[in-house]
Amino acid sequence: MNLNPSPVLKISNENLNGISIQERNLLGKINLRGKSGDKEFMKNVGSVLDLVLPIEPNVRVSNNNISIIWLSPNEWLIETPKAETKKVLTLLKSTLNPQKTAITDVSYNRTVLRLEGDHVFTLLSKYLVINLEEVLKTNYNVAQTIFIKIPILLIRNNSNNETISIDIHLNRSHAKYVYELLIDGCKILNI
Repeated sequence: MNLNPSPVLKISNENLNGISIQERNLLGKINLRGKSGDKEFMKNVGSVLDLVLPIEPNVRVSNNNISIIWLSPNEWLIETPKAETKKVLTLLKSTLNPQKTAITDVSYNRTVLRLEGDHVFTLLSKYLVINLEEVLKTNYNVAQTIFIKIPILLIRNNSNNETISIDIHLNRSHAKYVYELLIDGCKILNI
């Protein structure tokens, strides 16, 4: 049985009005829960991932292969290259106290759409009620919000002097709907 899902959208790259949209299906995603005040938990996670779990709201930390995204005071999303997800999951489970933590592979129930282009914030402002330029000021900021009744996680991937690049994490079941709305929004951008 093949547990590796195919891309939801079956697109390689869509480019309309200078905005490209693609599905990133080569990411592993691990949901980690534990107490940020537990020094042993924090130390052990840091030793496995070679990163310190962020404790500041809506922040992402990363090294070359792994990103850790703050979701709540006691919950994080760990992004890994898909080929390394099982190894990272196994290391976390063997290192962390199972009575005090929850570690779940969520790679197959979530997908990521990457939007790139100079007018990405303009496009997203059609569907969101947050000020993205304020909330996603730096390339380590993330935002949790609602996209037309659908909970999403937004992650900024670019530095200030680069073309805007945003990842949208969402449930796989909503990806086609959100993608079609984004394509329609690109077609009617007044730029």
